[in-house]
Order: sequence, then C-alpha cells, then structure tokens
Amino acid sequence: MSHDAHSHGHDAHGHDSHGAPHDGGHGDDGRLPAAPNPPPRGAQDSPNRAVPSPTPSHGHEALRGGDGILRPISESEYFAATPEAEAIVSSHIDEYFNQPLDIFPFWETDGKPDRFHVLFSRQIEERFPVDADIRSRIHGYGRRVFQALLMHVTVKRLSQAGALAAFAALAILGPGLFTGWTGSAAMGLGLAAGAMIAALGLYWGLQAVLFIQYRFQLENDSYELSREIVQRTRELQNLFTTARAMADQAETQFQQDGKGWGQRAQYLTRLTMWLGARMEYLEKHVQMELWRVRRERYWMRWAQRIMTPLVLVIGLFILALEPAPATGEAGFRVLQGLAAVLGVLVSWLSYFRWRTPVAAIQDKLGVEGWVRYASLDVDHAVSDQVRRDKERLVEYRQLSRGGR
Repeated sequence: MSHDAHSHGHDAHGHDSHGAPHDGGHGDDGRLPAAPNPPPRGAQDSPNRAVPSPTPSHGHEALRGGDGILRPISESEYFAATPEAEAIVSSHIDEYFNQPLDIFPFWETDGKPDRFHVLFSRQIEERFPVDADIRSRIHGYGRRVFQALLMHVTVKRLSQAGALAAFAALAILGPGLFTGWTGSAAMGLGLAAGAMIAALGLYWGLQAVLFIQYRFQLENDSYELSREIVQRTRELQNLFTTARAMADQAETQFQQDGKGWGQRAQYLTRLTMWLGARMEYLEKHVQMELWRVRRERYWMRWAQRIMTPLVLVIGLFILALEPAPATGEAGFRVLQGLAAVLGVLVSWLSYFRWRTPVAAIQDKLGVEGWVRYASLDVDHAVSDQVRRDKERLVEYRQLSRGGR
C-alpha cells in the first residue's frame, strides 16, 4: 500500500502528529499542503505485491452448498447470540416465510400434470430442508409398508393358485396312485380325499405363519418410526419453549441497549413461529404418506377382487377340462367336486382372511404419544408476548409521568 493511503495520527487536541493545526473544516486557508513524508526504509510498495482476497461475506449465498441446499443447523446455533449463527438460522426461516408458492405448477410442459401429493411434498422439502432426515424416514416407512403389502398379496395369490393346483393333481392322479399302494379303489379314493383335506390344512398353516411375520414387520416398522417422531417432536417442543421464554429473559442482557433487545426479540419471535411451522408441516408430511398408504391399499383390494376370482375360475376351468377315466368315473367326479369346493373355500379364505392389519399399524404408531402442533398453541404464544409488551410499555409510561 502506498504511503499516501496511510492515515495520519491525531492527538486529543485536534492537531496532527507534526503539530500543524487543522483548518477546522472551513476550506483551504491558502497555506501550502505539507509534502508527504517518504515511507520508512523497507516499507516501500513491492511491484509484485499480490492484492489480498476480499473477506468472505456471511450472506445467504455463503450459507448454501454447491448444490444450492442450505447447510444444516447445529443445536448450538439456535440460540447463539452471534450474527453468524442468526444468519444461518434466519436463512432457514426465510425458506418458509419468504418463499412464494408456485401458482402454476406443472405448467412447464403440455404433458399430464403430476399428482398433487408430489407437488405438496416438493413444497415441504423446499421450505424445510432442515427436516429432510426425518421426512426421509417417514417416506421410507410408507414405501416399506406398500412393498410389504405388495409381497403379502402376491404370496396369497400364489398360495391360492398352488392350493388349487394341488387339489386338481390329487383329484386326477390321486386315485390311481393311492390305489396302486393299497390295492383297493375305495381306499385309494379315501386317501386322495384325505390328502386334499391335508393340503387345505397345510395351506392354512402356511398362511397363518406368513401373516404373523407380515404383521410383526409392520408393527416393528411402525414402532420404530413412532419412536423417531416422538424424539423429533419433543426436540422441537423444547426449542419452541426455550425460544418463547428467551425474549423476556434477554432483558437482563440488554438493559441499556433497547435496539439490541428489539433485534434479539425479533429473531426469537420469528424462530418461535418457524419452529411451530416445522411441527405443523412434519405432521402434514406424515399425513400425506399415510394417505398414500391408505390409497394404495384401497386400489390393491380392488386388484384382489379381480385377481382372486380370476385365479379360481382358471383353476376350475382346468379341472373341468380333465376327462374322467374309463373306470371309476363316479369316484373321479366325487374327487373333482371336492376339489372344486375346496378351491372355492381357499379362494374365500385368501381374500377375507389375513388382511393387512391396519389397526395394528395405528396402534403401534402411537400418535397419542407424539407432541402435536396443536399443543404448542402458537397463536396464543406469540400474541401473549405482544400483550405483555404492550402492558409493560403502558406501565413504564405511567411510571415516567408520575416521576415528573
């Protein structure tokens, strides 16, 4: 830096360091300006001096990563009374309060607009990136429930088809096989009929075991998600309660700084409202995901209303096409009728029993144990703060007038 850019020191009486008095700001008094002193030896500018880089700003641009996503908030930054910490938290608050809605969603192309839950989920993600982790777990829970439902109904249809195939095979091949073992046609027919009943019992036991595993998986996933939601909602409740109380507690810190107290109270009020909004939209995200699960289960039941009788009709059609043997036609028709009756019974059981335990999911989620948005009473919490401030202002005015 050149010497001309250096500022000269002044003493307490308004004189410069060389004893020359200032003109007091009244313009040029006609005196020649003093020649600048040369810089001391070794302090001259270097021709190769590198210009230092500017100090990095702490604006909103520096708070985002290269992908444009806001950096997460650490627990110590919520109530840290530093401009940097407040800027980090305020950037997240602005994502909710200062981001306009897209009035024309999915108008970019002339194609079919996406479903509304896609739009709603995107809006929540844009406004609350800080809760992306818990939303990811909630979304994963919904997808696991749907995948388990899909696997469950697929196994039920395959088991139904397998049972129908076993009944048809025993009706067609059973008499000849068991007659060759026992040497009696009547005993062969009896053993074939008993084998059909045994196949029905095996089907029942297999479905019961698979349903217990299915139910256990749903209950375990629901319980685990509920535990994480309870933990997050309690954290938000504690932050909300602390932010609500700190606006008044800061009076001891800003006793002689009304402007500083006002700015701090403004930040804490915005934080209080934002924490309540986080709780609200966390509940809305859970509601949206469970709505998707309920809707998928509804359409899956409609699919089963088509697939269950379709599998039955195909099985009975194949059984009816099988011609009766030359000997023992009456016994074959008996077994054929029994196979048809058992096939109808299995189809009825596969549809009306071992359904998805929706009540178990609701019980294990344990919504009554969550800290709910309505319990925060956000509107009264903020308005009560304003009420106390107005009452205190009037009291101070009365005290100041009475002291005159």
